[in-house]
Amino acid sequence: MPSKVLIVDDDKVTREGLAEFLEEAGYEAIAVGTFEDATRVLRTSPPDLLIADVRLGPFNGLQLVISSPQPIPAIIITGFADPVLESDARRRGADYVLKPVSPSRLLDLVAEKLSAARPGFGTPRRWQRKPVIGGMPISVGDAPARIVDVSYGGLRFEMQRAQAGDGALPESLSITLPQTQLSVKAKLVWENLIGDGTWLCGAALFQETPEWQGLVDAI
Repeated sequence: MPSKVLIVDDDKVTREGLAEFLEEAGYEAIAVGTFEDATRVLRTSPPDLLIADVRLGPFNGLQLVISSPQPIPAIIITGFADPVLESDARRRGADYVLKPVSPSRLLDLVAEKLSAARPGFGTPRRWQRKPVIGGMPISVGDAPARIVDVSYGGLRFEMQRAQAGDGALPESLSITLPQTQLSVKAKLVWENLIGDGTWLCGAALFQETPEWQGLVDAI
């Protein structure tokens, strides 16, 4: 079963966008807008991970960690630095993250928190994904991008919205690695516009090749 993530943010667009983003990355997402609704979920259907905004009306996201009936991995997201709150969050095992958070960084944090809490978590996959630390430069068509992670069957990549033309990526992609001149054809499976105008995309190879498998093995 996929890991369940509870998202708590009083901004509807933010929480729904984050829920969609995580669902397309393979997680089950529950999105609520109030402290009270989040408390109800924590008591009746405990998630595997909590992602909460600091500001929730008269409450804050860290109070959800404190009041949870059972210990829960948590990521607290805020637009304002607060050393006291950050220190309190870390004492309670929560990550304290300043906005904007890049899509790849957020996914890495989610994976880290879930893995620490429950080794071997996640949805069974045909191919194991391998993160690409620091990103790997590629060209998607004529536009520059960078690989976030790879598997034998595909990849996830980031590119700036301005580089994607009119904002609609084609379903069929030509992906080239300039350093090796390796080129593959892939199908766009999903795309999400996150934060500061960055597209995070998932693509599946039309055909596995020994050259691509060699690249994955070398990472």
